[in-house]
Amino acid sequence: MTARGSALAQRDIAYHLHPQTNLRLHEEVGPLLMERGEGIHVFDEQGRRYIEGMSGLWCATLGFSQPRLAEAAYQQLLKLPYQQTFAHRSHGPAADLAALLIEHAPAGLTKAVFQSSGSEAVE
Repeated sequence: MTARGSALAQRDIAYHLHPQTNLRLHEEVGPLLMERGEGIHVFDEQGRRYIEGMSGLWCATLGFSQPRLAEAAYQQLLKLPYQQTFAHRSHGPAADLAALLIEHAPAGLTKAVFQSSGSEAVE
């Protein structure tokens, strides 16, 4: 774990509530602060490398710092960073991804819905 004395660790202990964490222990030992990711690895403040075995809680299943994905995200952020799809609104990437998902879905599934979290998706 990171030394409790670093300013960043102190801010984390003071203000960040970590789910699935022993909070008393967290206040004693502080956080393990990650600075960057590369492929399946993440690196802490001291440059130590770890395998991120949970894919960033399933948000980085294609790995970290993939140049092709970063460039695609950058271009989309320049064009249209976000657009909700309520009340008949949509956008090209949503329509294209929905079509691609349905092409690969089991027979009988005809629509894709995009949600913000797993809880919403299940409901």
